[in-house]
Amino acid sequence: MAKIHWLFYIAVGLFVSISSWRLNYEKLIFFFYIGLFFILIGILKLIFSLIKTKMSKKEKVHHKSPQQHVKYCHNCGAALRHQARFCTRCGAKV
Repeated sequence: MAKIHWLFYIAVGLFVSISSWRLNYEKLIFFFYIGLFFILIGILKLIFSLIKTKMSKKEKVHHKSPQQHVKYCHNCGAALRHQARFCTRCGAKV
């Protein structure tokens, strides 16, 4: 399911609210409040997206992965992980 951007909710809410207010407020009061509801949803989505990006930036700062030790194959010279027992390129035992 596709995620709808917060700005779209606010734009649609503003359009519906202003249109219903300008055309005939008494008959279209339901649509006026639906537009306000869309604006509220857009504002909440904006707040949650800001919180989410702030949290992801904190996680990136705190969870830096330690440098992995690299060793090289004695047969072909390919870079290998420290835990590797066999070369991934030529298959030689390390």
